[in-house]
Amino acid sequence: MRVRPCFAFVVAILVAGAPRIVLAQAPPRIVSVSDPQNGGSLTVFAGDTVKVRLHSNPSTGYSWQVTQVNKQVLEQQGESDFEPPPKNIPGAIGHSVFRFLAAATGTTTLQLAYTRPWEKDKPPVRVFSLEVTVQPASERPLPQP
Repeated sequence: MRVRPCFAFVVAILVAGAPRIVLAQAPPRIVSVSDPQNGGSLTVFAGDTVKVRLHSNPSTGYSWQVTQVNKQVLEQQGESDFEPPPKNIPGAIGHSVFRFLAAATGTTTLQLAYTRPWEKDKPPVRVFSLEVTVQPASERPLPQP
């Protein structure tokens, strides 16, 4: 009977001291899209950030608004930022930048509309739409050396 507790103690020591197996996984990435990708599709992995950068000129009163997205799949990260145009270029257009975390697997349509918020009865001047598929992070390929 004394052999069993001793055996259990030895097994416990061996398991506790055994090296742990860690599976390599590529880190999350930032995937940028802009006006030319309008109407397209995109595949990302859970944990990635989708950065949407669209032409914008707020001095006209127009701004980009998110009009469609499954918030469980793509989670907006804060408010949009505005990147002004280069200096000394009259009439140059800046960019509105939105960031979305790929929060869960699934597919969603990400749609933004360029409107004047007070003109509720008018259609948007422009619409940006992108079909986004989020795959499990475990399926993200490792970077090649």
